[in-house]
This record gives sequence, C-alpha cells and structure tokens, in this order.
Amino acid sequence: MKLFKLIKNYRCRVVGNANVEILGLYHKDTEVKNGGLFFCLRGTRVDGVEFLNSAIKNGAVAIVTEQEIPNLFKVTQIIVKNARDAMSRLAAEFFGNPASKLKIIGVTGTNGKTTITTMISNVFEYVGKKVALIGTNGVFICGKKYDSEMTTPDPIELHNYFLKMVKAKCEYVCMEVSAHALDLFKLEGFKFDVSVFTNLTEDHLDYFKTMDKYFEAKEKLFLSKHSKFAILNIDDDYSKVIAERINIPFKTYSINDKASYFATKVKCIENKQEFYFNNSYKFVINMAGRFNVSNTLAAISVLKHFEIDIYDIKKAFENMPAIDGRFNLFLVSGVKVIVDYAHTPDGLENLLKAALELKEDRKLIVLFGCGGNRETQKRAKMGEISSKYADFVIISTDNPRFESREKITRDIEKGLTHSNYLIELDRSCAIKKGFEMTNSGDVFVIAGKGAEKYIDENGVKVPYSDYEEIEKFRR
Repeated sequence: MKLFKLIKNYRCRVVGNANVEILGLYHKDTEVKNGGLFFCLRGTRVDGVEFLNSAIKNGAVAIVTEQEIPNLFKVTQIIVKNARDAMSRLAAEFFGNPASKLKIIGVTGTNGKTTITTMISNVFEYVGKKVALIGTNGVFICGKKYDSEMTTPDPIELHNYFLKMVKAKCEYVCMEVSAHALDLFKLEGFKFDVSVFTNLTEDHLDYFKTMDKYFEAKEKLFLSKHSKFAILNIDDDYSKVIAERINIPFKTYSINDKASYFATKVKCIENKQEFYFNNSYKFVINMAGRFNVSNTLAAISVLKHFEIDIYDIKKAFENMPAIDGRFNLFLVSGVKVIVDYAHTPDGLENLLKAALELKEDRKLIVLFGCGGNRETQKRAKMGEISSKYADFVIISTDNPRFESREKITRDIEKGLTHSNYLIELDRSCAIKKGFEMTNSGDVFVIAGKGAEKYIDENGVKVPYSDYEEIEKFRR
C-alpha cells in the first residue's frame, strides 16, 4: 500500500516522500523488514526513537513519530500528535478495516473476563455460529489456537487477527479488554457491538497508581466512540457510576438486586449450580461459586442481545465443559483439588468462599503466590484473606519476574493472621507438601496461575504447569 493512501484519513504532517510503498507495520525495531513503517512509541522507560537507526537498518522506509527528527533524510517522517493512536488507526486501515465486518463483543473488569468471553464463545459454537476468541488463554479462530503474549494484543497483531477471522468467515468475536489496552489507545479505529463491565477491584496499581485512574481507563470502553451497547453488573459500585454517566443504550444484570437480567433461587450442588433466570428459566451450570452465576448472567445478557434462543442457551450451559484455569475441580485420591487463576485480593476471596461450599466438615488448604514487579500492596491483603478462609496456607512462587521470591513471600507473610502456614519457594515442592497434609474429603486450592504453562523469572519463561504437578499425585 502506498503511504499516502494509508494516511489519507489520518491527520498528520509528512516530511519526505509520501509515495513510498508500505509492506508492513512494526513497533519493534528487531522485527522490521524491507518496506516497513516503524512506529516510534514512548514507553515508561524508553522512547522508540532510540531504536530508530536499528529500524532503518532493518528496512524501515517511513516512521511515525510525535516530533520531527532533524537531519533524517533516509526515511519519510509522519508527524502525529499521538503515535499509539496512529498505530491503532493505521493498522486498521492497512489491513482493510476487517473489524467492520465482524460483530465484536468486549468484556472488561478486574475479574471474570476470561470466563465470560469463553462462555459466550461456547454458546455461539453450540448453536452453529463461527466465532473467534481473544484473551488471556490465547487467540482462537474457529477452534484453531494462536499464542498471544497479551490479554489484548497490540493493534498491528490485533487487526491482523481480525483479517484472519474475516477470511475464516467468523461472524462473532469475543474479546477480553484490558485497562492497559484502553489506556494505551490499542482500541482506536473500530467499535464494539456490545461491551460488558464485570467489576473493579484492586489490581495493576503499579501502573495506574490509584483506583480512580484504573477506573477511568476501564470506563473509556463505554464511550460512544468505542461501543454501541453496554451490559453492566450493577452488583458492582463502579458499574453504577458508569450507568449514571453512560451515553449509549445499556442493560444490567445482578444476583442481588433488580436488573434487566437477574438470578434467583441460587443453589450449589457439589460442583454444579442451579438458578432461575428472570424467575422463569431454570439454568444448571457446571461451575461452583456465586461469582460464576454472575458471569453466566453476563454471558446470557450478551447472547440475548444477539437474539440467541434462551432454550439453546440453557442447553449449551448444561453441556459446557470446564474453562481452563477457572475453578477447575479435580478429585485426586479423594482430595478435592481446585485450580484457579485468581491473583487479586477480591479474586482470591471469591475463590475461597466458593471452596468453602465444598469443604463440608473437612480442611481447606490454599497455595498461592504473587507476581513480581507488580503492585506490592496487595500481597499482605491476600495473605490476610488466605488466613481468614483457609485452615492452612502455603505461600509459594507465582511469576517472580525480576523480583526475588524471598521478598515476595515475605510481603505476603506480613498479612497472615494465624500461624498455620509454611513458605515453600519451589511451587512443585509446595504442591507436594500440600498433598502430603491432605486427607480424603479435604479441599486443596491452588491459585494464581490457572492455565499458564510457565513461570516467568529473570526474563525467562520456564515451562511449568499446575495441572502436570497435580497429575503426579493421582493414585
């Protein structure tokens, strides 16, 4: 594509030849190829301009930058106000605006995004629709999986995926929307048909610093430039704020209050739950925890918006398999083992409350850690929550990144309120010790990693799986 065609609808200033041929878009200098357009992005620690020479050496013929670079004659410069906004909008243009040919559902909130998007995707598949899924567990296009490093991929990758979806004849896309993606302008240039807000609890404060800033980022999804319709969880106070400010049509859901869609007569039966949807339709779901009733309501709300028959939705939920890393329950030598991705204070508390429903008169043991180089203030809170609900706590490793395992576990330890705990820095050994102290009927919760297949430490992702460790103890 000629550069002048690519930028024809974007406000910018061109220095140099606008007739160059653009063969690819890049924001990492090491990936640039001949004919590349390189975006100089400002990061928290580095500026993309620092990698300009490398990008040009690798084949960049044009760059997008927020300020003109003097004495640069080798490449064309596109001067813009916001390079991240430009990357999103130009990526959409470069790939032919494929998002406009799809019905896109966005789900944002601290907890529940993966579960809700997977539920919606599963129901669409059940009724014979072609669907794609984007989120923490990867990108799935009509059942084929593509690995992605981020919950919400960067714009160039994202619009490339949208194009693949169009070519695969997908009709619907279920997409997790992170606060970072909204704050970093990843979602400019296309609009969601429906957007869901689940909840907001403490997370990512290493980046956003305050809950107000975190909320402001999430709230952007519900501006009319981003979404056509909204679905809000009014059991969450932040959802109520959005409902007061919103300028697009919306509906609500709740397990506690009056709403457009609600659940009554909620009953937990072993690892299943049943409830009545809007006092009319009995639903059975293969997941424990009241939070999963809320997640189901969110999914039903979206599906009803697209006029999926309620009886088909009911049948789909009755036949729905477990969602990877989300309250996965296994019986291992009589022990009820739960693997879950919960990695926030609220997530851990909801998980342990649900686990208590399975405990009966037996022991509840929880194993968890916290990620390194992330908000440290939540660590002691999670320690306190684990003490409140569990009979015994095992503090171990999650993803230390570039922080020491010892420091992270010490921070968690500060919040513990009873002495029934141990620290084991090796997660495999920690799981072994957990099984050694369990008896038949006990509940053993392994939290924080879910379906992740690695431990991220010192810049290396070492292969690891909670599921594989659990399998060692089947007898």
